[in-house]
Amino acid sequence: MKINIGITFLAFLTTFNLGAQPVQTSQHIAVDQQIIKFMKLWNITGGAVAITKDGKTIYNKGFGYSDQNKTKKAKADDLYRIASVSKPITSIGIMKLLENGQLSLTDKVFGKGNILDQPYYLQVITDHRIYDITIQHLLEHTGGWDRNVPYGDYSHSDPAFFPLLVTSTLSEPNPVGDSTLIKFMLKKGLDNNPGANYSYSNVGYLVLGKVIEKITGMKYAAYIEKAVLKPAGIINIQLGKNLLASRHIRETEYSSTSTTLSCYGDGTRVPWQYGGFNIEAMNAHGGWIASASDLTKLLLSVDGLATSPDILNGTTIKAMTAPGNVNKGYAKGWCVNSKNTWWHTGSMDGTSSFVCRTTDGYTWAFLFNSRGTNSDTFWQEFDRLPWNCLKTMSTAVA
Repeated sequence: MKINIGITFLAFLTTFNLGAQPVQTSQHIAVDQQIIKFMKLWNITGGAVAITKDGKTIYNKGFGYSDQNKTKKAKADDLYRIASVSKPITSIGIMKLLENGQLSLTDKVFGKGNILDQPYYLQVITDHRIYDITIQHLLEHTGGWDRNVPYGDYSHSDPAFFPLLVTSTLSEPNPVGDSTLIKFMLKKGLDNNPGANYSYSNVGYLVLGKVIEKITGMKYAAYIEKAVLKPAGIINIQLGKNLLASRHIRETEYSSTSTTLSCYGDGTRVPWQYGGFNIEAMNAHGGWIASASDLTKLLLSVDGLATSPDILNGTTIKAMTAPGNVNKGYAKGWCVNSKNTWWHTGSMDGTSSFVCRTTDGYTWAFLFNSRGTNSDTFWQEFDRLPWNCLKTMSTAVA
């Protein structure tokens, strides 16, 4: 069964050389052609794709170029920003705390005697509904914030994408920090009662990152490395940096035509993907970089199947992937369906990502260093791409 996001698949275009690595089988060549065609259609410079079946890698390749001047061929192990594919990573970290008895889904987050009781947060709260927000609400995007509600001159209310307004409103330094983004939304108040409505919330996952820090006494990234990545045998997933000059030596370059004022507050205009937003403050909701193969390794570590060892027990995995109380299509850091397939996508200027685990033993990670300008059509096509690649490999897909 395909993920239903209203999909239409285009016929094959003439293939072209984007620097795909050599392959050994006709099925793999056909998969190469589909990926290359998609990249050409959406003017994507580079990408990486990894696919596993029953715990074994059956496809792992880089496509195109890792630099915007098209001088360096992309490699399979290049690192990419993964945007909201970071949310499953945070969810796994939270679920590990639940499994260890350090946290429960019903624990309240804000207020005296609750998890985040620091004056820095509490001093700005005037909407007392905030004190009812629980861990489960944050995991399932039912905390009460609705980013589709306009704020000021903006058509949305996601503070990660108007960082200068956040810092000026709160008289905080630039670039904006993760705690400042949370403080801004606490001061703003809620749009709905906690638990009443589903509304995808980046700030909710930032809060979960702070919950991890408070419970463990560790920095968010250090805890994730210790509790999630190392047990899964992963060493290369790490938090990304804002600027082109600061990127990891194996990290791709990102492409976008949009510019904005720098989040550093110096008045310069910059590409959105390099200093327009502060990705270093997006850590727990969208800040990680990874290779495609490391992401499939992460999926295998929590897939609940017998073909590979898991870092969470079966009960915890079932709780993590159980349909949410409000939106049955979203669990706790994962989109889910009735076929027991789990997935997540990620999107920001210069980035598009898609990971999935199917009930019949497939995992995949598709990572690209740009995204299409026609958002709806692009994501419809992107959603279709992995499934058609599997069909091309003559495999039965649930």
